[in-house]
Amino acid sequence: MSGWDKEWATLRARARADIARQRTPDAAPVEPDLSVPVDQLLTSATASEGLHEHLRPALDRAVTDLTAAAESVRHWTFGEELTRSATGWDQALTDLADRLPEHATGLRALTTAMVGLDQEIHASFRGWGTV
Repeated sequence: MSGWDKEWATLRARARADIARQRTPDAAPVEPDLSVPVDQLLTSATASEGLHEHLRPALDRAVTDLTAAAESVRHWTFGEELTRSATGWDQALTDLADRLPEHATGLRALTTAMVGLDQEIHASFRGWGTV
């Protein structure tokens, strides 16, 4: 492992420990990835949907403009390279725009599963007479 990789791993471990301490100051250390509140998941899903709504038109316009620029200079010496670049960026930007609502859907599904699991656990404890 290179020096940079070691430094990066150390910083990530320190950040995770700090997050865990902030979320559960009086408890034993926990993995921060396992303690994301439901409201933050829903907020992230809403942000992803909003980003898609506002970003998609700009990305579509960028793809259209780049394709038009490539077409306008296709007979020049660099026209072929610009066309390949436009095609590559078209795919990358389209993928980016398409993934945002998919992430929102995944976050909402995760939230639903977490809430359902919490309700199931609560019902189990209620059935045992402990709640």
